[in-house]
Order: sequence, then structure tokens, then C-alpha cells
Amino acid sequence: MELAELELFMKAAGDGTRLRILQQIAGGPVCICDLTPLVGLTQPAVSQHLKRLKEAGMVTGEKKGRWTFWSLEETHPLHGVLVDLISRLPAPERTVAGLEKDGMKGCCDA
Repeated sequence: MELAELELFMKAAGDGTRLRILQQIAGGPVCICDLTPLVGLTQPAVSQHLKRLKEAGMVTGEKKGRWTFWSLEETHPLHGVLVDLISRLPAPERTVAGLEKDGMKGCCDA
């Protein structure tokens, strides 16, 4: 791994909001419409954070209709480090399962 790649990874992972996003998608693909209430930001703000994570190769998006479902990029050379880092974070206050339980699932109907 080149120094520039490691620097990009560290900068992307060094933001609290992006860590919360990574924590939410670590359990499997999540649509942006569910990420917005989970991290407390607008859709455009979450999109910008996802863009930075994608540029760092940390996440991948799969289109389903007009929605993109985001998950961790398992082929990233530091995927194991990222998973370990995420596992050390405090549990999130809200999760996708919690949104479903509360009837607050996003508009993608996934």
C-alpha cells in the first residue's frame, strides 16, 4: 500500500460522521434514505460523506432502481483494520432495525 492510499484512508476514517456512517453500513447494505435519520444529517450532506468514503475505496454502492445501497468494500486492503476500528466504537443510539421497528424506515421500501 502506498503512503498516499494510507493517507486517504486515514483522512476518510478520521471524521466522526463518516465513522458513524461506516458503523451503520458495517451490518450490511443501507440505503441513504435510512442513513440520513441515523446520522442526523440531510441527504446531500450524507452523500458528500459517502463520496469521500467511496474515493478512499472504503465503501461500495449497489443501485437498486433509483436507490443506492451502501456497504463496506470488502476488497479494500485495510478492510480488516476498518472492521476492527468500527467494532471498538460505542454502539449507535439508532439502527436500521430500530427504524423498522418504529415504522420510520426510509422511502426506498427495501
